[in-house]
Amino acid sequence: MSFLKRVCPKKKINYENFKLLNEKDVIETSMQLNPCLKGKHIGLLTDAGCPNIADPGSKLIMHAHENQIKVIPLVGPSSILLAMMASGLNGNNFSFNGYLPIEEKKRIKKIKEFEINSKKNNQTQIFIETPYRNQKLYNDLIKVLNDQTFLCIAINVGSKNQRIKTMSAGNWKTSKIKLSKDPSIFIFHSGFTIF
Repeated sequence: MSFLKRVCPKKKINYENFKLLNEKDVIETSMQLNPCLKGKHIGLLTDAGCPNIADPGSKLIMHAHENQIKVIPLVGPSSILLAMMASGLNGNNFSFNGYLPIEEKKRIKKIKEFEINSKKNNQTQIFIETPYRNQKLYNDLIKVLNDQTFLCIAINVGSKNQRIKTMSAGNWKTSKIKLSKDPSIFIFHSGFTIF
């Protein structure tokens, strides 16, 4: 809502036309398509990112497909793709892995697995994290990753104070940064060569 007000300050927004998506309630989710079944259009917005890309939307979209309702994606900013674009890492073969496990031992195990996959398949690995766990993930990444593995950290992507930096894990270890609790994307690639 705040974004719509910012980009269209003079437009009167009718709040009764907005419904919250609750994908845990299958019946409620499917009922949100009723206007489409009557020939009307609806839109799915997320407060950050894009619908169904690390955000809710998959169940509503799948219900639309099941009911032969045309689904039209519109171009919008996705911090995940913007960070990938700015990383300089392999954009021809990448995997978005969502959130890593909360428990440290499981998280470290996953980082090791993804680093092996990255090198073996020449594949960039992308992660997001809850902002208050950014520092823990960063600490684990620089502790576990091979010094030659490239790591990109993209903070506040798309905002005025965005910061995006890619360098080797070895170089990150010497920089000893403190991450704030800002939305961040973590991307790494093992075995990536610049030239």
